[in-house]
Amino acid sequence: MALLFALAMLVSLSVLVSRGDASRPALAAKVNFWSDRRVVAALQSGFAQADQAMAMAQTAKSVDQWDQVVGAWTGAIATLQTIPAQSPERFFAQRKQQEYLGNLAFAQQQAHQLSWPDVFPSLGSAVLDEQLRLYLSYIATFGPPDILIVGSSRALQGLDPQLLQTDLVKQNYPVRVFNFSVNGATAQVMNFVLQRLLTPEQLPKLVIWGDGSRAFNSRRLDATFARILNSPGYAALLAGERPGFSDRPPISRQPSAINAYGFLSEPAVFDRTVFYQTYPRVNGRYDGFYNPFGLTGLQVGSLRSLVGYLKSRNIDLVFVHLPLSGDYLDDYRLPLDQQFQRFLQNQSQRLNFTVIDLLSQWLEQDVFFADPSHLNQRGAAVLGQQLARNPLILDKLSELEKS
Repeated sequence: MALLFALAMLVSLSVLVSRGDASRPALAAKVNFWSDRRVVAALQSGFAQADQAMAMAQTAKSVDQWDQVVGAWTGAIATLQTIPAQSPERFFAQRKQQEYLGNLAFAQQQAHQLSWPDVFPSLGSAVLDEQLRLYLSYIATFGPPDILIVGSSRALQGLDPQLLQTDLVKQNYPVRVFNFSVNGATAQVMNFVLQRLLTPEQLPKLVIWGDGSRAFNSRRLDATFARILNSPGYAALLAGERPGFSDRPPISRQPSAINAYGFLSEPAVFDRTVFYQTYPRVNGRYDGFYNPFGLTGLQVGSLRSLVGYLKSRNIDLVFVHLPLSGDYLDDYRLPLDQQFQRFLQNQSQRLNFTVIDLLSQWLEQDVFFADPSHLNQRGAAVLGQQLARNPLILDKLSELEKS
């Protein structure tokens, strides 16, 4: 009897255990069933949208068609993103998203390339043409900026408007900043842009002009301004036309790396040993920007004309003498840049504009430069922080708040 009772107990326990084990897979299957349905639906929908995007991309030619391709890739990526983190399918889906992001970037580039607004005939400079379109689009979006950065390529990649804006906003200066710099720009070019190309309604409250002696050397060839004078855009200005959006169809252009705020970020770091394995080291005596050199003539006249015009519009001007590397300021260039420093101080006192002289602050800090005379993105970031805390600029902004 005892043996039979023990056997009966073992059978009962085995039944209970088997029922308990069976109940767990049933619950898990139920959870997996619902989870799988959602995942399967997301995968099917995401892959279908990707197939649709791929098919449309094969025949896309117009802006509208590439916009549809962009929308399909965006939808595919967003759908796959809904797959839960604990799902085993998510890891594969993430890799597909990476693939789709590359396709999305290509489609966006095609749409961008085909949708350049035909706002004005070319002014002889690809960067000036692009900056003009970008600035007009920025104004259409936000209105004129409070601060407009101008200058040559040294300001284009040396003064980051977003970082400057962010740092100023943190200090309770709610300003908007845009960079309208153009590679090769001189005082003549900046005078043309601010006084002739843009209307008074499109101007800021404060202009920050970042550059150096090269922009004021009246004895060198001003190639950028010469191209402007010979451009169809300049002829259109003389005929009374003004840049602006119209019903004209967009034109096709290859976009540059300039961002939405007119800034060109350069990640490269200047390494003297590596740099001069690719580029020749040019002594200042043989540099067309410095030899011949003169601070009287057309460029100085353009400075005076521009300062007078900005004053007539109650627009303040701050000139930032941008840093140069010690490698660039050799025994020929350095005395000329020191001459320019004295020139700046003299002109600022005579014409009543502000100068922030940073020429020599990073002579031995190549880490802030992309090449001997241009800052990189790190240098631009640090410089932006400096300017955002500079009392001369903060005083100008405080005065603007009161006016």
